[in-house]
Amino acid sequence: MVMRLPHLFVFHPNHPDLAKSWTGEKLYFRGDDYYRDLLRSIAHAKKSVDLETYIFEPGWLGDHMVAALIQAAKRKVKVRVLVDGIGSSQFASTYGPRLEKAGIPYRIYRSWPTFFSTVYHRFRILHVFKSIQGAVTLFDSGKHRDHRKQVLVDDRTVWIGSFNVSDWHLERQKGKGTWRDTGLVLSGVKTLVFRLAFHAAWEDPWPNHFKHLYRQALLQWLSHSLEEGPIRMTASRKLRRSFRRELLERGHAARRRIWILTPYFVPTGPLFRALVKACRQGCDVRLIVPRYSDVPMVRWTSMVFYSRLIKAGCHLFEYQKSVLHGKTTMIDDWVLVGSSNLDYRSLRKDLEINVIPKDPKSIRILERQFRKDEIGSREITLEDLGNYPLWQRLFSWFFFRFRFWF
Repeated sequence: MVMRLPHLFVFHPNHPDLAKSWTGEKLYFRGDDYYRDLLRSIAHAKKSVDLETYIFEPGWLGDHMVAALIQAAKRKVKVRVLVDGIGSSQFASTYGPRLEKAGIPYRIYRSWPTFFSTVYHRFRILHVFKSIQGAVTLFDSGKHRDHRKQVLVDDRTVWIGSFNVSDWHLERQKGKGTWRDTGLVLSGVKTLVFRLAFHAAWEDPWPNHFKHLYRQALLQWLSHSLEEGPIRMTASRKLRRSFRRELLERGHAARRRIWILTPYFVPTGPLFRALVKACRQGCDVRLIVPRYSDVPMVRWTSMVFYSRLIKAGCHLFEYQKSVLHGKTTMIDDWVLVGSSNLDYRSLRKDLEINVIPKDPKSIRILERQFRKDEIGSREITLEDLGNYPLWQRLFSWFFFRFRFWF
């Protein structure tokens, strides 16, 4: 059977547009500013709006976002919404009817109830071993989530970063409890990579995704188009493996600095050892993690790594002002911004999107923000680790041992 891709996606990986992926960059560190400008961008959309996010929860922001999408659809703009089945568990019941009434298609990426019912129906007594194998495969694929946050407006403006559709990103709603995040808008986008990745997730026919030839073709084209470019889109096992390898190679090659800001620090063994090695070789290794986490068990797991890093010479800080949710990595002159955490899920399982800013001004802004976040943090010492209560140490040990289960 000959498989044809839609005309939109028939392009050569060496298409000249890929050499200049975008023309402008703007960084955001306040959700109020980010969503003010994003809503304006949607209000001026002329052709299409594709929204993909891990969390889309009910609230002031969710209501205004849906209203903006509905208004865009009334102007004959093609709107699509893709949310994760775990992160946005209330989306279908809360906003689904309003979107359906407006004629806006939406999809839930691998919803959890569907997952359990599918595993159950996959089990067949007459073929015990084959059915067990199928159920295990299905269970593992169900743990892969869509953790990307991207909004594509007219395929020329792309909004990415760590901002979910949640009131926790708005100071006007949460005050001093607002999460610390990082967002980036790319203007004059020429590459089709962002739309291609969205479409690959949109067409995910889970639980039979590993048999779907069309999606595999999309992922193959995506892999080719990402080579040597400034975009890191972990849309497949191959791309996730390539991303881990690049982080590891850059960590080993670092000579001047490794600055990492991440809300969830549970690195792979090789990557952790590369950080320790860089510390011992005199590289300026700085790590900012949250004091207050929205997922406490991840913070407890992270604590297992602290002692060895500090002994090796790492400057380890805990952000004190609120929940830290931004994600930035700086290794010498290489800088990465996006949705990836430095943890097992982002590195091995989830769909993520990151970019390498090219504007020198963007690099300087990120460096200043990192220093600012340091000021809002407290450096952790070995003495601090020794003062942690026994229950916290036990929790750290427990969650570290079972970190691959989550």
